[in-house]
Amino acid sequence: MNKQPANIRAGVRILAVVLFLFGLLAFFGSLFLWGQGFLFAFPEGVDYAFPVTDILVNAPASIIAAIGLWQLRRYGHIASQFVAGFYIYASVEIFVHVIQEGPPYPPEIVAPQVLAVAVAVVLVLYLWRIRNRFA
Repeated sequence: MNKQPANIRAGVRILAVVLFLFGLLAFFGSLFLWGQGFLFAFPEGVDYAFPVTDILVNAPASIIAAIGLWQLRRYGHIASQFVAGFYIYASVEIFVHVIQEGPPYPPEIVAPQVLAVAVAVVLVLYLWRIRNRFA
C-alpha cells in the first residue's frame, strides 16, 4: 500500500466501506425487489428497470470502486467517479418519478436517494482534491 497520511487513508477507507455497503444493498435489495418479491419470480405489476440496472451496473461498479479505493488504486478513483455519476443520475430519475406521483413523498424511497446524492458529492469533491494520491 502507498505511504499516505493516516487522515487521507481513513477518509478514503470510510468511503470504500460506504460504497461496498451500497453495492451489497443494491444487489440484495434489487434481487428481492426492495420487499416486493423475488426478482426471478416476476411479480405482477413490478417495474424491473431499476432492480436489473442495480444488479448489473450499480452493485458491481460500487463494489469495484470500493475495492480500488480501499487499496488506494487509480482504478478505484476512476470507478468511484463513475459511481458518483450513476448515483446522481439514478437519484434524479427517482426524484422525478416521486414528484410526478405527488405527495406524500415516501421517506423510504426519498431518503436513500438523498443519501446517495450526498455520497456522490463527497466522492467527487473529496476524491478530486486528492486524486494525485492514487497509484
